Amino acid sequence: MGCCQCQGIEKMFDEKTARRELKRYLKKGPAKTTQMLLDAIHKLGVQGLDFLDIGGGIGAIQNDLLKAGAIKGTNIDASEAYINVAKEEAAQKGWTNKVNFKHGDFTIIATNEDLADIVTLDKVICCYDDMSKLVGLSSKLARKIYAVIYPRDIWWMRLFLPIMNLYPKIKGSPFRVFIHPTKDVEEIIIKNGLQRTFYATKFIWQIAVFTR
Repeated sequence: MGCCQCQGIEKMFDEKTARRELKRYLKKGPAKTTQMLLDAIHKLGVQGLDFLDIGGGIGAIQNDLLKAGAIKGTNIDASEAYINVAKEEAAQKGWTNKVNFKHGDFTIIATNEDLADIVTLDKVICCYDDMSKLVGLSSKLARKIYAVIYPRDIWWMRLFLPIMNLYPKIKGSPFRVFIHPTKDVEEIIIKNGLQRTFYATKFIWQIAVFTR
C-alpha cells in the first residue's frame, strides 16, 4: 500500500464513518460475513490464545475474541479514527490492558513481535495494491489460525470494479479497491505452511480460514 492509498484510507474511513459503523455494530453486532469468519474461528478454539487483527476497524473481531477467552491481542489499522473508536470500546469493556493498538500501514510497521496465534484480515486484502507483501507478511505471523475475508475473483466483480472505485475518484480520494486472484492469494498462504480448513462465500465476499 503506497502512502497515497494510506491517505485515502484516512479520508474514506474518517471519524464520521467510524462512529456510524460503531452505532450499527452496537445495535446489530458484527456484519454477517464477519460473524461467519468468527464462527469458523470459534470452532477451532480461541481460549488462551492471542490475536493480531489487521485492519481491525472499530474492534468487532477483537471484542468477540476477547469475550470468547483470548488473552490479549493487537489491532493494527491505517485509519486513526477507527483506532480511536476501537480504543474507546476496549476501555468501556475493561480491556485496555489486553489490546495493543497500532496506527499505520501494516506492511511497514509490522515486526516479529506481532506474531500471534490468530491473525485476521477482514476486508483488508482488497485495500492493498501490493497483495503479495500484505498476505506474505501477515500469514507468516500466524502461529495457528489465519482468517481472511476478501472479494470474490469472478467476472461480474471485475466488471463492476470501475464503478466501485468511481465514488472515491469523484471525491478526489486516492483510495481504491482491488480484486486479487484467489489462486494467487492462496498460493502465498499455502507456501507459508498453512492449509485451508474452511471456505464460504456470501454475495461479493469469500471467507477463508487456514490453519497451521
